[in-house]
Amino acid sequence: MKRGKRNLVVIGNGMAGARTVEEILARGGAELFNIAMFGSEPFGNYNRIMLSGVLDGSHEAAEIVLNPLAWYGQNGIRLHSGIRATHILRFARRVIGSDGSEEPYDKLIIATGSRSFIPPIPGLTQNDGSMKPGIFGFRSLEDCRRMADYAHGKKRAVVIGGGLLGLECAHGLQSLGLEVHVMHRSPYLMNQQLDPAAGAILRLLVEKKDIRVHVGMDTVAVLGDDRVSGLEFKNGETQECELVVFATGIRPNAEIARQCGLTVQLAIVVNDHMRSDDDPHIYAVGECIQHRGQTYGLVAPIWEQAKVLADHITGTNSSVAYHGSKVATRLKVAGVELASMGLTEPVEQRDEIVQFSEPRHGTYKKLIIRDGRLIGGILLGESSKAAYLLHAFESGTQLPEERIPLLFDIGAPPKRVTLEQIPLDAQVCNCEHVNKGAIVECVKSGRRTIEAVREATRAGLSCGSCDAMVREIVEWACGGQNGTASRESADEALPGSDGEHELQSKFGTSFQALTFYKHRVLDHLNSEMQEFIALREMMFVGTADRNGNADASFRAGHANFVKVLDERTIAYPEFRGNGVMSSMGNISENPHVGLMFIDFEQDRIGLHVNGNARIVEHDEFVRFMQDRPTADVVLGDSTLTDLRSKDPANLERWVIVSVDEAYMHCSKHIPLMKKVEREVSWGTDDVKVKGGDYFGADKVPK
Repeated sequence: MKRGKRNLVVIGNGMAGARTVEEILARGGAELFNIAMFGSEPFGNYNRIMLSGVLDGSHEAAEIVLNPLAWYGQNGIRLHSGIRATHILRFARRVIGSDGSEEPYDKLIIATGSRSFIPPIPGLTQNDGSMKPGIFGFRSLEDCRRMADYAHGKKRAVVIGGGLLGLECAHGLQSLGLEVHVMHRSPYLMNQQLDPAAGAILRLLVEKKDIRVHVGMDTVAVLGDDRVSGLEFKNGETQECELVVFATGIRPNAEIARQCGLTVQLAIVVNDHMRSDDDPHIYAVGECIQHRGQTYGLVAPIWEQAKVLADHITGTNSSVAYHGSKVATRLKVAGVELASMGLTEPVEQRDEIVQFSEPRHGTYKKLIIRDGRLIGGILLGESSKAAYLLHAFESGTQLPEERIPLLFDIGAPPKRVTLEQIPLDAQVCNCEHVNKGAIVECVKSGRRTIEAVREATRAGLSCGSCDAMVREIVEWACGGQNGTASRESADEALPGSDGEHELQSKFGTSFQALTFYKHRVLDHLNSEMQEFIALREMMFVGTADRNGNADASFRAGHANFVKVLDERTIAYPEFRGNGVMSSMGNISENPHVGLMFIDFEQDRIGLHVNGNARIVEHDEFVRFMQDRPTADVVLGDSTLTDLRSKDPANLERWVIVSVDEAYMHCSKHIPLMKKVEREVSWGTDDVKVKGGDYFGADKVPK
């Protein structure tokens, strides 16, 4: 140990403990303290928010690691990996580990987190007191591994609890090939974050994913002799199953604090300095603490606590105080977009409600406003306004008098707020409390890649819901805004062909459509279909709703089939037997679609189109086109004429799309994309980009 330093011991190597140490190191803590940590798991620190991704196989365990074991050595931290701290000797100021190891401390931080709460119902345990095989919590990598192993050969699983954790777990179990049921005690899902109407719509969306949801179900017993075979409920019903996961809440791990005489109520009681009033040498942070009667289970408040603790313990700002957190979150629940903030119901007579519900389309929006300021809100299924509203909630901004535009763009095509319009102090990453300005400053300082910005700010590394927005802001800041260069230096050549470089020089390299195109569309295709498309001079057509949720089936068609009818309308034919309803999604139910027209030849330049679609029979389409100047060009197309001469009944119907907005992209290098608003003219065999306000009628394919 280096002389002159004090000893700092941290009990807990989870997200709260490790983040607090990072904050301390950032304030020169390595020069102030000899740091030792106890971690009950044999790993470095990892992102527990991403456990559902490990369970469903979309992430490897290594991908969610935040601080690998090597990081501790590099920062001079002695990590007792896989060793649980069992005792705190307050008067001797020592911490005892489960292996008998001891660490002396001058300052101690308790960051023991929480554990799954499994209610004490009959049938949980075997005769020897051990948990019955088939019973699981969902809090760790080990839980994921054990569940995945146990699921082999099983048919049905039940998740008890329909909150965020339960729904994410259900989604992960389904990917293991299990029939999954969610049993929820409340009359509606996610009752902590949603109101009854939103909970009911979320249930519809979850059930569309073939997850069975049962509400108002109070579990009273686990069935089975030597292993789980089913569950019994208070209403007398039973449910057969072989695997049960309890997602019924969490309980703070406060036993070690209670044992050494610290005040523990719901959790370890701390003051505004994150310190125990019982002992000036002991601090606590995270899910194990109680502050002003409140406990927190979300990442963002814990990060706020970590900063206050680090400021205080290092002396950087000894007057800093934690006053509690506004609870707001933006995430995806089993693939469904959700933003929730503050109150879910009004509590005072003066509270104003702005509300919209469209259950059939899975959309629900509700704002609670008091004295012109947002104090609560729910956005489910469509969250284009989420960034602005979350910022308004966090900052207490005075809202405009006209309320409807807070939820919708009325009288104009739907648009998201542009990056230029988002203020610099708008929070982009709720988990890490990173605003737009911090990302822009990172880029201005020379960090011109998403990886470099993530490393500097940690934006997007927690729950991942803001990752797309972080990417966009990085690319926007690199593209000539805020004094940065318009592109990389000449000696840093961009990837791609000459045609792609031409597109890049005109429109930059935005990541705006990356998620929609790469993860929502191409990943749905099997290798045979991808090869088929790549080898042919054909246009690929896929569909999605306005949120980018792609339909599961896709088709390829000849480029000449895409027709421009007027400055805002395009159409393409549907032929008999090619399954328009399966390939387009049910347009009669949801007219909001996203089409993709991709030329897989040459430079593979393509176009996304978002808009409203409708389906008309061919005869109706002919009447629709009669008085239009483009009728001869569209209906007299040689390819269509030839096909109809061989079989007149072959052309059954047309899909007509009213275009709202378009996205240029280059599919060979997927990230190289750029959104453009009505600045595209159409060709038949390729796509060319020109200036202009609309899809001009004079630009119809020849």
